[in-house]
Amino acid sequence: MIATTRRAALLSAFATVGAAALARPAFARQTGKAGAAVDQFAQEVMAAFPDEPGLGITVVEDGEITLAKGYGVRRLGGPDKVTDSTLFGVASNTKAFTAAALAMLVEEGRLAWDDPVTKYLPAFEMSDPIVTRLMTVRDLLCHRSGLTLGAGDLMIWPNPIHTRADIVAGLKYLPIGGQFRGGYAYDNVLYVAAGEVIAALTGAPWEVFIQKRILDPLKMTDSVPLPSLIGDRPRAEPHARMGPPVRGLGPQTVLPFDGSFDSAGAAGGLNASPRDIGKWMQVQLGLGTAPGGVKLWTEASGREMWKPQTITAWSDGPTADNPVRASLQAYALGWFVNDHRGEKIVWHTGGLAGFISYTGLLPGRKSGIMVMTNAEEAPVFRSLRYGGPDRLQGRSDFDWIASSKKVQAEADAKLVKDAAEAMTPKGGGANGGAPPTLPLAAYAGTYRDPWYGTVTVSVAGKGKKTSLKIAFDKTPALRGALETFDGDTFKTRFDDRSQEDAFVVFAVKDGAVTGATMRAVSPLADFSYDYQDLKLVKT
Repeated sequence: MIATTRRAALLSAFATVGAAALARPAFARQTGKAGAAVDQFAQEVMAAFPDEPGLGITVVEDGEITLAKGYGVRRLGGPDKVTDSTLFGVASNTKAFTAAALAMLVEEGRLAWDDPVTKYLPAFEMSDPIVTRLMTVRDLLCHRSGLTLGAGDLMIWPNPIHTRADIVAGLKYLPIGGQFRGGYAYDNVLYVAAGEVIAALTGAPWEVFIQKRILDPLKMTDSVPLPSLIGDRPRAEPHARMGPPVRGLGPQTVLPFDGSFDSAGAAGGLNASPRDIGKWMQVQLGLGTAPGGVKLWTEASGREMWKPQTITAWSDGPTADNPVRASLQAYALGWFVNDHRGEKIVWHTGGLAGFISYTGLLPGRKSGIMVMTNAEEAPVFRSLRYGGPDRLQGRSDFDWIASSKKVQAEADAKLVKDAAEAMTPKGGGANGGAPPTLPLAAYAGTYRDPWYGTVTVSVAGKGKKTSLKIAFDKTPALRGALETFDGDTFKTRFDDRSQEDAFVVFAVKDGAVTGATMRAVSPLADFSYDYQDLKLVKT
């Protein structure tokens, strides 16, 4: 749900630097509190990457919160400092809350993990009737449905008006691109369905259950389950590099805050502070029991949520360039699970526009780290998501800052090359691209996709000033100019320049436009801009 760093956060856990090992011999193994080591490292990261506006970091050691702190500022160039009470959008780190809510209902005997979803949502339907019958509550949480990566995300991102009922109803039109329970592809829409299972059983929306059954008992008084509930609480402002030439490059920019993510709350709605999130980490590490004896779920449920369900990746293990590369990685229920330098780590990442976050738990030590950032800065995020757990293990013998700078430099160079190639028309006309095969007015009309809804192309101006406009009718942020590019391929230029533009490829038959397909312009566009899944038919 953001561009480069969200994709990296979810998909590149096994990436290597491709260079010699970057040792830091000046650092000895830490002998003091991990919280102090992480605090020092966070300051080094902020100094190494001065474009990062702010951070919120929390450390739990042996069940005790030893660090809950803010770094930098809430808004680039602004006076407000990030503190331990500043709210950050934690995005997909919310998924573990949804899994925990379901676990609590399982313990109450109100559902079973392997019950069919249709038992609780009779109207639930996938595009394959066999998958519909077989889909269980457990399947909703572990990314093995057969849906493609990010399928249906345009129903939840960016700022659409689809309701939760719309999202669940749209599932039956999303194509199954893989084998049910036969592989891994990350999705968000099925977590929305999981939230609706909770609502169906309890008679109250997902966010009410999360507030009453998790946030309130843990006294997470800063945090809210949905961004629309933030009100006047202190919050970090989102930032990203918006180009040129594409998102991920250029100067740091303050983004509009997205306060309308409520429909997808169960997939990514939580906003939390550093001091609050430590309480959540404590109850996780306590397998359902928080300090003081507050018990939210049993140890058996805690272990069930950490049990691997879907293999997501594998490798030959650590290398000199990447000493934490796992040999095997899996998805559990709202969590990833793999090894980190010989120990089990339970973790997740999250990303919304201008926010990326990471939770890493080392159950064997009852220790963990949460990193929250208010910018799409991949090297900052990478440094902390690997260097932080290292310090929980009492070590700092690898220079993650230098490594991440190198990785980012290589990625930026590739992005510039790939973006230039993607934005170069191949038609061979005077400006590189061929002219449209039909008059511009012929492309105007309403185009319908069965799961998303309608996209409207309209004519603006007259004569030589004639142009086209495009509007995703359920997504106000995706509206703007539709420019000629190469023959019957056009390119959007959305008025909101924080959004990812798309190529629109019109299908022409017998001199008439019959429909269109789309794809993102940027080769590194976030997968939640799943334009490629649209199959638009002109009505």
